[in-house]
Amino acid sequence: MDMVPSRLPWASTLSNVSIEHHRSQIKNEKKEIRRKQLKEDFPLNPLMKSFLGFLQAQPADTKKYFLQWMKVFMQELSCGRLEELRRDYHELWSENLAGKRSKKKPSGNDELLSRLDALSDEINRLSIGLEHLLREVGQIYEALEFINSETESFVKLPEIAAELMVSGYPVELMDGDASYLPLRWVGAIFDSLIERLGDKRVFVLSVLGVQSTGKSTLLNAMFGLQFNVSAGRCTRGAFMQLIPVSEQLQQDLGFDFVLVVDTEGLRAIEMANKPSLNHDNELATFVIGVGNLTVINIVGENPSEMQDVLQIAVQAFLRMKKVNLSPSCLFVHQNMGEATAKEQNMEGQRRLQEKLDEMTVVAAQQEFCGVSSFRDVIGFDVNTHIHYFAHLWVGNPPMAPPNPTYSQNVQQLKSKIFQAARKESQRSILRLSSLKDRIGDLWNALLNENFVFSFKNSLEIAVYRKLESAFSQWTWRLRSHILDVQMRLDNKIRNGDWQNVTREHLEGLVQETSDAIEKEVDKYFREDRDHETLVQWKSGTELKLKELKEALLHETKKKCENLIELQKEQKKLDARKLKYKDELLRRSREWAVSLKGKSLSERELKHSFTRALKKWIAKVSCAAPRPEWVDIDAEIEDVLLEHFKEPGFHARIRSFPRGRGFSFDMKKHMMKKKHHPFSKDFWSISNADALNFQHITDNIIECVEKNIAKKEEEKRDYSRNFIHEILDEVQKGVNSVPSDGNCTFTREYSIDLSLYLCTMAAERFKAMHEAFQKANDPVVYLRSKREDFFQCFQISCQGATSVTTFAVFLCHKIEPALRQAVYERAAKDIAEDMQGKFPDFQGSRATLEVCILRYLAEKEDFEYFKEYLRSPKQFCEMYIETRVRRHCLHGSRSLRMFLDSSLDFLFQNILSAVSLSTRVVKDRKDREDKVSLWLDEFCRELSEVMNLPRSELKGIEHQEVTDIELLSSAMAEALEDLRDRLREELAGADLTSFPRQPHTILAEHFSGCRAQCPFCGAVCTNTMRNHDGDHQVAFHRPRALKELMRCTWETDNKYEPDELAIDICSSLVASDRDFRVGGGQRIPYKTYRDAGPPYSTWNILPDPSMQAYWKWFVSRFRTKLESWCNGKFQGKGEIPEAWRRITKQEALSELEEH
Repeated sequence: MDMVPSRLPWASTLSNVSIEHHRSQIKNEKKEIRRKQLKEDFPLNPLMKSFLGFLQAQPADTKKYFLQWMKVFMQELSCGRLEELRRDYHELWSENLAGKRSKKKPSGNDELLSRLDALSDEINRLSIGLEHLLREVGQIYEALEFINSETESFVKLPEIAAELMVSGYPVELMDGDASYLPLRWVGAIFDSLIERLGDKRVFVLSVLGVQSTGKSTLLNAMFGLQFNVSAGRCTRGAFMQLIPVSEQLQQDLGFDFVLVVDTEGLRAIEMANKPSLNHDNELATFVIGVGNLTVINIVGENPSEMQDVLQIAVQAFLRMKKVNLSPSCLFVHQNMGEATAKEQNMEGQRRLQEKLDEMTVVAAQQEFCGVSSFRDVIGFDVNTHIHYFAHLWVGNPPMAPPNPTYSQNVQQLKSKIFQAARKESQRSILRLSSLKDRIGDLWNALLNENFVFSFKNSLEIAVYRKLESAFSQWTWRLRSHILDVQMRLDNKIRNGDWQNVTREHLEGLVQETSDAIEKEVDKYFREDRDHETLVQWKSGTELKLKELKEALLHETKKKCENLIELQKEQKKLDARKLKYKDELLRRSREWAVSLKGKSLSERELKHSFTRALKKWIAKVSCAAPRPEWVDIDAEIEDVLLEHFKEPGFHARIRSFPRGRGFSFDMKKHMMKKKHHPFSKDFWSISNADALNFQHITDNIIECVEKNIAKKEEEKRDYSRNFIHEILDEVQKGVNSVPSDGNCTFTREYSIDLSLYLCTMAAERFKAMHEAFQKANDPVVYLRSKREDFFQCFQISCQGATSVTTFAVFLCHKIEPALRQAVYERAAKDIAEDMQGKFPDFQGSRATLEVCILRYLAEKEDFEYFKEYLRSPKQFCEMYIETRVRRHCLHGSRSLRMFLDSSLDFLFQNILSAVSLSTRVVKDRKDREDKVSLWLDEFCRELSEVMNLPRSELKGIEHQEVTDIELLSSAMAEALEDLRDRLREELAGADLTSFPRQPHTILAEHFSGCRAQCPFCGAVCTNTMRNHDGDHQVAFHRPRALKELMRCTWETDNKYEPDELAIDICSSLVASDRDFRVGGGQRIPYKTYRDAGPPYSTWNILPDPSMQAYWKWFVSRFRTKLESWCNGKFQGKGEIPEAWRRITKQEALSELEEH
């Protein structure tokens, strides 16, 4: 019960049904056929039951004996009847020839020809062998697999075939009668081989040639195999046989087995009237693609007789070149008359070379490839890649003896094959698991009309995904180290110890880590088991790492320079405050000296100090200049009027609505660059352009909001330049539209977006300005420092007994700096811990995307899906934040562990600084100001650890502390109290306390590529920004999921206005449908790249798989989607019944496979 080859059934669909409906219909039909097949097969007939039972129960030697005799009996079974049929065939053929000579009426000849065809078919059906029984076993297995049967007794069916292969029996790879390759069955056989032998390396040798040219005989003679041989079309389809390689040869050759693939003859007479006209081309493409080396077998050396097979072979090699496969070939000329034919056929070699080049030109035209010679396709040497064979027999069979020269020729060819195998690239010698994938890739591509377009190299994809995961680990190490450097430099700059940062100094700080990563990268590409596949990405990966390093260093330098500039500005503002502060400290010391000798209680002391401080602050308040307040709304109006110079713009500014988000309007904000007679309105603007322009808008708004948030974090004052920065950001976004694009932004867009951003920023700028004025008002500042002044006053009053108070005061200054440092370090530690422990963050962006989709399905909340579809980047950040919160706050509450660890680390740093400062100062007899010197050393030691400026400690630097050892002990005790107090405070902390959130560190690491599919909006999952090659994604979606992409202006005009499109682009690219691009031009989906960017930058492969995830989502949330998209899933957009049957578990299972 052979299945008809399942070419992509939706390649040509009826106009009144959608592609997805047609796919579902075909799938249902296939399932029904499989059910009928199982109904016919079960219970098993006595033959199959006995056959399988014997093979499962008997030992190996008994099986060999059984199979050998079974082959003999099966041949005898059909032998008698075959002789009768051949005799009848000969008589009819003779009668037909006689009729032609007597010039009888054509109707009589037609009847004879139909009878001849019937006899020919019967002869073919009577040819029965072991392959037919194994084919039936394979069909039973595939049928059970297709309907997800869990019948345990048939799970071991592939093991039977695998055991036969190991025992030296050929197994059918491709069914020649139905031109069908049972992928599930073949894949299961390979899995059983791997389980039995291990994942061994295999050299694949295939043979190709015209019918009855001695291909099977050649292989049998070369390796002692058991392929069927006889005149006429004996081999059907393709068979594979496994040959073990001796241990000695394994080391020399680099592989463990040879897999020999024998094929049916090309241009067979029996196939001349078959409907599959491309059968030979497909067979040649498959056999050459799966083989490391293909022997092309030719009888004689007449180029005219070789033309057919050469054209087929050359076209197959050309296809391999276009999909980056590199098999090699040897030509064998059989039945040459002279033993010295090779030396005497220089002219024949020249003619063969000319014919190959001629066929290459023809094939290149068919494959749309600019190649002019066969050498451009594969490495071919006419002198060494052509072998001449003598006749097999000396004389005429059956009494003729074998020709010894033929055996010598076979041995020479075998030696040449192993020489070629020895030189074969290890990249192309696959393991059994990879060979299984390669067979699947080739077959799936052949089922499409365009092999090159449809070929999916699963092996390269798997290797690249592994590289992406490694790349993610390398970039994380680099990013983590530079983050450490940034934290240290920030502290030094804030402490006033760093006034200038150079690129050379930054490079020196990261050089060691960078060199270690470079060595690891080089080792990975040199020693990985797939290093020969990886080599094509080596330079690109190294360049991306270099670019990332450059970008991170540039960003770090820019941050440091901004911080230095900010510190300089702040220093100017602080100078005025410090003048008042120094004056108050001087007066407080003088007041303390005047009170020495008086026994005042602490309460009396504080009361006396407070009265004096009020008088001093009142004097400062009278002398201090009043703060200058800026009318921010007026300034914004002035800048906008100056920038746009539009009549009536003042009123437009005043009337612009506030407090609402920005709404992108295609009609108002986009326009065509050139007028087109068929595109008179905005509906002619393509979805891809609209999506791209929406992304530009989102990026502009995001950049502006980030810049404002950064200024707020830096506690900067408002500046008129901030408005110009917003306008510059809008202009930069408008200018980012490609110059060769179809559309551009309108002036109205720039005006509307600028008004929105400026009105949004105005309120935040006002709050910034107010906060800055308060923070830098000398009177406000002095009042805020009242407690500090009192402590300094108290220490001065106490004199030499003030060590404990001194330590308490210093710890009071350390406390906010320590708290901030704890949070900064803990944020990085949390991100690093999650990156190392959670599968979501250990791999590539594609892995993270699968985790997000799994999270969405498990939540089963439409609002979550909606947010993901609208803003994938923001949702990704939200997902990372959710994972961080769950890890830190739920269950183990590991946030406290991270904070405690960070606190302990920093506490040890402070204790070390105390100890070191004490050792340095206690031996300095030449210095009177030991406290000042101790503070200098203490702050210097902590300059990279926390933000503790030396200037903040000027109030206690003149204190009389003579016993430095006592100061060290007092500091240790005070620090213990500080640590306990902070530990208690941190116990109740949550993530809102962090100045920099841990999830933002991870989000920056996984930013990657954010390009969206121009058809369905799915996001490219490449880990690398600006990556080489095309964009791609594992899961494309139904087109209805593109936000507000109503079918009235969708690219497919076959839907009604209120119908939502359910087609998926990975199905559309295999169909005969077309789509409209800007300007009204229609492009077939099969050649979607012809539409230019952004279409040409995407690699969208035909996908015949279930694609269950998004189908489940559409079915599950049908009503809410209809409401959201303001349309209906009806008519052509009706959801197929098969979609409704998909369960959430099936959708999740599909995710697990990626």
